[in-house]
Amino acid sequence: MKRVRTTLIILLLAAFPLSLMAQGPTLELFYMKVNPGQTSTYLEAEKAFKNIHEKAIDEGLHNGWQLWKKRNAADGDPYNYITIHWFTDWKQTFYEPPEGFYDEFLEGPDAEILNKVWTARTVVKREIIHQTATAKNGRGAAFIIVNRMKVKPEDADEYLKMEQDIFRPIHEEAINRGYRSHWGAWVQWPYDNALFMYSTVDGFENIEQMTGPQKNLMTEVHPELDPDEVYAKIRSLRTVASVEIWELVDSIFREE
Repeated sequence: MKRVRTTLIILLLAAFPLSLMAQGPTLELFYMKVNPGQTSTYLEAEKAFKNIHEKAIDEGLHNGWQLWKKRNAADGDPYNYITIHWFTDWKQTFYEPPEGFYDEFLEGPDAEILNKVWTARTVVKREIIHQTATAKNGRGAAFIIVNRMKVKPEDADEYLKMEQDIFRPIHEEAINRGYRSHWGAWVQWPYDNALFMYSTVDGFENIEQMTGPQKNLMTEVHPELDPDEVYAKIRSLRTVASVEIWELVDSIFREE
């Protein structure tokens, strides 16, 4: 059994595009389910936790922190808030805070509200994702549309090439025209199913930009390509698993 398990791991690593394990932006996401009637307590606790994240950023443990709210989340949804830690690369996610790092917060004025977070919310999932492509001139976003895709391992390289070579220039032109503020493609690793989970993220500066007209720029950016063939090909390489809208609640990043 041990030999079978080892062989399976080797095969999965062989199928995984090596470029995705290279140095590059990596995110650690925590999906939160806030208990009914505890939203104000949870948000107050996250505000106190922001001081901890600021210290962690100052000491180089990570590069940034964000708190997002999942829009249109219903009571039965598995999560309704998401926190994100930003790292330079995958290696940095293995950080360990030094001994005594939290003492000043657990004994300070925010200690009471920090302790309340354990009853205000439940962490339902932790996820590590790596950036595979991003549009140039991308800016920050107040709203993002998160599109999750399932991709078979044998299709991963071709799928990523389409995102990078065909769709990234389209998103860059959309940013230049003010249709959106940001675009990026991400992959989950490690993963816990037979399909790679990819995400593309469309960022918008405000509601008006997100809900405004979005012109299809395929023929303008790639006049040499047949749009029907391109969209048929991308549909054959991935399956859209979910689409969500997230709203930024708070954030802090290292000053460049």
